[in-house]
Amino acid sequence: MPIQIPFFYESINRNAIVVKPKQPLYDWINALYPQSPVLAKEEGTVYLIRERDNNEIIERWIKRNFDKIFLNELNDWHTDENDWPAKRTYKMFQEWFEVEIHSFIIDLEDMEIIKE
Repeated sequence: MPIQIPFFYESINRNAIVVKPKQPLYDWINALYPQSPVLAKEEGTVYLIRERDNNEIIERWIKRNFDKIFLNELNDWHTDENDWPAKRTYKMFQEWFEVEIHSFIIDLEDMEIIKE
C-alpha cells in the first residue's frame, strides 16, 4: 500500500513580483554615500499583487505601476526625495531592477497574515 503524504499548505490568491537592484541603483547610492559603498546583494523585495491569469497580464500591471515600486525601492535606500532621479521611466526601471514574477504562492505558516 503506498504511503500518502498529506498536503498541509495552502496557496494564496496572490502573485509575487520580486524586485532586485542592478548596478545602476548601486552606482546611484554609492555616489550619494562614497564613504560607505554598498556592494551588490542577492536579496530583493517581494511585492504581492492580486492574482492574475498569466505573466503577460502581470507584466502589463508592472508597466502601469512601475513608478510606485521604483519610489518604494529608492525610499528603502535613501529617504531624501530631492536626491531621487526626477525623470523615472519604465526603461530606467528595467535598467535599475531585475524583476521576477511568481504565480504560485504557498503560505507555510499556520497563522493569519497581518498587514502593517
